[in-house]
Amino acid sequence: MFIVLFSFFATFLVFTPCLSQGQVTKSGGNQVWKQINLLPVCFEGRGDKPGELTYLLDGTMVGAMKLVYKSGSIRCAHSEAYKSRWGCYHFSHPSIYKHPLNIIVTDVAKNKVYPLDKHIAPGWSKPGLWYYLPFTDSLHSNELVFTNYLDPFYLPQYGRLQIWYGEDLKNWYDSDNVGRVCVDVFIHGLS
Repeated sequence: MFIVLFSFFATFLVFTPCLSQGQVTKSGGNQVWKQINLLPVCFEGRGDKPGELTYLLDGTMVGAMKLVYKSGSIRCAHSEAYKSRWGCYHFSHPSIYKHPLNIIVTDVAKNKVYPLDKHIAPGWSKPGLWYYLPFTDSLHSNELVFTNYLDPFYLPQYGRLQIWYGEDLKNWYDSDNVGRVCVDVFIHGLS
C-alpha cells in the first residue's frame, strides 16, 4: 500500500502544472523547462502593446524558450478567417501564407532575441518579421518553441523580456491587426 501511494504521489509531483516563477516541468526525472512568468503574459497586434515580464531568478544561459498558449487570438487583417494563436492563419499573400508566424521575443530595448534570422521570410514580408518554424501551426499549435543551443543568451536576474506581434514591433502594416493573446513563458536554462 505504501509503495502504491508513494508511486502515485511521485507521479503527481512530476506532472503538476507550474504555478509560480521557477517551478520546473519534468520529463523522466530530468529538468526540462522552467516557467519564468508569475501571471500570463499578454500582447496585442497593434498600438505598441507587447507582453512584458521580469526574470526574478538567478541569471542563467538560455538555450531554448517556449511560449505556451493560454487564451485569445490575433490576426494580421480584419477578417476572422485569419485568426490565430501565433501570427496569421492562411493569409492570402504567398509570403505570409508560407511564413505564418509573427511572435517576436525581444529585450527591453527591442533587440530581437527570437526567432533566429534563418527562420524569417525573405522578400516582401521580411520587414514585418514573418517566419516559419517546423511542425508549428499558427492556429492549432499550443506551443511556440525557439531553440539556439549553439549560441545561447544570458538572461540576468531582473532582466526584462518583451513578447511582440512582429508587425506591431516594426509598425509595419499593423493598422488592420486585431486581437490579444496570453501565454506562459518557459526557458531551458543551461547553467
